[in-house]
Amino acid sequence: MISISNSEMFTWQRCKRLWFVRYYLGYTPDAEEVTGNRILGVRIHCALQGHYGYGLDPLAVLGVLYQIELDASPEYEAELTAERDLASAMVEGYLEWVASTGEDAGLRVVATEAELELPLPGVEGVSLKAKLDQAVLNETTGLLSFLDFKTAGNFERHEILALNPQFKFYSVMQKLASMGWDSLGNSYEPGPGGPPRVDGGIIRTLRRVKRSARSKPPYYATDEFRYDPESIASQLAKMQRLGYEIKKARAQLDWCYTEGEGDLELVNTVQRSLFPPTQIETDCSWRCPLVTLCPMMDDGSDWAGVLQNSGQFRQE
Repeated sequence: MISISNSEMFTWQRCKRLWFVRYYLGYTPDAEEVTGNRILGVRIHCALQGHYGYGLDPLAVLGVLYQIELDASPEYEAELTAERDLASAMVEGYLEWVASTGEDAGLRVVATEAELELPLPGVEGVSLKAKLDQAVLNETTGLLSFLDFKTAGNFERHEILALNPQFKFYSVMQKLASMGWDSLGNSYEPGPGGPPRVDGGIIRTLRRVKRSARSKPPYYATDEFRYDPESIASQLAKMQRLGYEIKKARAQLDWCYTEGEGDLELVNTVQRSLFPPTQIETDCSWRCPLVTLCPMMDDGSDWAGVLQNSGQFRQE
């Protein structure tokens, strides 16, 4: 049985060579981000998860997270201090916004960090896995949703957000789990109509601004998604196709590393023909961690040795 996440499916679609290194071989870049938009979002996400899931003060959580990083990377003190001030302003304003607008009215957190793993229907030997940061029940409507947070420079249009494959993946997972929905960790009982409807989620977006006198609101937004049965079925069909493709690819690579004993020439024959890189020059140059390794996988270099010994990657 192999377990596949939304991230793995996304990487498979984006670049099969990156999938090969990241998910089959299990290597990730060794360098950790200290500051920047992505890690800022991670820290704010962690603070709000602590707030909703465990009743923690999110500003205190941020303080702890940044102090840990300051202790580990004192050379980044100026950058981390500036980022901490921005993160604190964003979260403080978010709490004020939620209180003044009643955005959380009727919502009750029923599970935090719920890990789901469910068989992928129609694809033997493959399961889907997801970690839902929060599952919330709207006690007014009876709808069960995932609650997630994102940070951004500007708000994306609702219809664009609704196309995000991660949100659809979560919705399919919740739908598949609906027959055993108490596996989410819920402490409530279904009403006369059975288990709650679980075909969507709620995304809260926080803009990366300090809300100064020169900035212009809005600074926060809520987007709620409800996918109709046809959309859920369509997304499941895509996941079944991707699951089958990944299962087949893993079987081919398993043969190379067992029957072929990991012979680099054989592995290269397979990876070059079946897992070529997705050539997007301007994108790869800043987004892909394999930007320097990737050419080596085509020119006969010992890329496997670089992965193992360069210190640039670590194997999970």
